[in-house]
Amino acid sequence: MFDFFKPNSKVAYTDWGVLVLRVCVPLLLLTHGYDKLLSLLNGADGFPDPLHVGAQVSHALAVVGEVIAPILVILGLWTRVACLIEIIHFMVVAFMMHAGEPLSEKEHALLFLIPYTTILLIGPGKYSLDKSLYQKRRF
Repeated sequence: MFDFFKPNSKVAYTDWGVLVLRVCVPLLLLTHGYDKLLSLLNGADGFPDPLHVGAQVSHALAVVGEVIAPILVILGLWTRVACLIEIIHFMVVAFMMHAGEPLSEKEHALLFLIPYTTILLIGPGKYSLDKSLYQKRRF
């Protein structure tokens, strides 16, 4: 009943912890990305262009960073690539879009940057599509 306290249960709970991190953080981000996706589909203009690639391209890149990549992280599919996209996205937000602003304005982006960096380093975990699709099978 209290397997949590058994010494050998550490690995199982670590896998569940990675799953919770991998699902909950991107779900929070999707709430921001959904509005950006709708405005992109509706042809909204005037989106910030910190990379000087054009407002529409910047808007599309923001949708990739706040909708597409989080869905991949939730699924655990191409997780490290998706996390790398997220890291770049939030570095742009924190250090380019909010460059001259105080830490309080960068804090939101930095608070997303930390868990995505953690997931990049530890991997998608046992409960992921990456694990089931790309695991080396032993026969």
